[in-house]
Amino acid sequence: MTRLTETALRGALRKPRDKQIDIPDGAVPGLFVRLGNGETATWSLRIRVSGEAGVSQRGLKLKGRKYRLTLGTYPEVSIERARARANDYRAQAKEGSSPVEALERASTARGLTIEALSKKFLDEYVRSRKLRSERKYEQAIVTHIAPNIGDVLVDVLTREHVRNLMRKVRVRIPRRESGPGRPRGGDEAARTVLAVLRQMLSWAIREEIAKRSDNPASDMERNLPKKRKKDRVLSVEEARLVWKAAGAAGYAFGTHVQLMLLTGCRAGEWARAIWQWVDLKQGLLVIPAESYKSDHVHVVPLIAEAVQILEEIPKGGEGDYVLSTTDGTVPIRGIGKFYKTRLPREIIAINGASLSAPFTSHDLRRTVATRLGESLGVGGEQLIKRVLGHSDGSVTAIYNRYGYVKEMRACLEKWAGELTK
Repeated sequence: MTRLTETALRGALRKPRDKQIDIPDGAVPGLFVRLGNGETATWSLRIRVSGEAGVSQRGLKLKGRKYRLTLGTYPEVSIERARARANDYRAQAKEGSSPVEALERASTARGLTIEALSKKFLDEYVRSRKLRSERKYEQAIVTHIAPNIGDVLVDVLTREHVRNLMRKVRVRIPRRESGPGRPRGGDEAARTVLAVLRQMLSWAIREEIAKRSDNPASDMERNLPKKRKKDRVLSVEEARLVWKAAGAAGYAFGTHVQLMLLTGCRAGEWARAIWQWVDLKQGLLVIPAESYKSDHVHVVPLIAEAVQILEEIPKGGEGDYVLSTTDGTVPIRGIGKFYKTRLPREIIAINGASLSAPFTSHDLRRTVATRLGESLGVGGEQLIKRVLGHSDGSVTAIYNRYGYVKEMRACLEKWAGELTK
């Protein structure tokens, strides 16, 4: 059977007819589009529910009577969305769950779909609060949530819907198949999508946008593999090689690596840093609260080596970003790719061999924390926490506003002496 295409469907709609006709879709069994008078087209699915007619003597589930489900009108519901919806209903019917009953419940429920809720959530919560993770929310919704369960009503969303979503998201699609950008899917993507969906539903329930009081995405992490804690810490010798290789790579990505090694900052903090945050005379990087992960001002001491690196960066571009390949107008992007390709090549060129294991930008931050711990010994945890910028919610921290910049600078200078030896 021929697979239905947009071109074929539009051509069929333009042809005159005096009665309704059904055009089957060759991709999904039972799916067809019904053309009425004029340019109207309605998606339908013929389906039978497994086990609805009981069980055979051999224990096989018997299928019940045929149903015809309406899936929406074309072009409001595209071919791909109709297929996705049809496959979802077919999967439910195969497992013995009647999508007909779900649709009957939906007819009495509020008509807010997950896709419509997603738009409200982004506008009224994520963007209203100016969350720095806005891009993460948008990617999870646009790439996974809306295409897979966007047309499901909020008040009838089930845990089975969420499970099916997780199954689809966990399938890793390579870059060459997923189009421009990074590969899609995988366990970590599923973890992110689930967190976004759970938070969105909780917000809808709290704001009384949804009638329901339960969150079908809660505790669903148990169905995902346990998140492994990363523990890669570079030795001092490895860190020195990375330092030299980063110097050979030069501005802007190599500079980013060296500044991370000298400060212990997060990769994104230097990637998004602007010159207004930098005080070369005082030797400080001051990240404002609205741009920092923990919503508090973070002061990073810049030791002499870091100041020298920053002074050598060419200025005079159109934008304000410290590290940029577009004259400061856009921050650097593709840090992960640099760690996978360019930096290892520079290490091999210097060392004649690669390191014992791959590493990421966050491994450098962990390395700095570990080496500072070795230097400070017992009792140094609080100072390391200050260097890393971890928030301290204790009562003492509320009253003690001393920043420990002098002590932070001293331990970072000692580490830089080991790193650049």
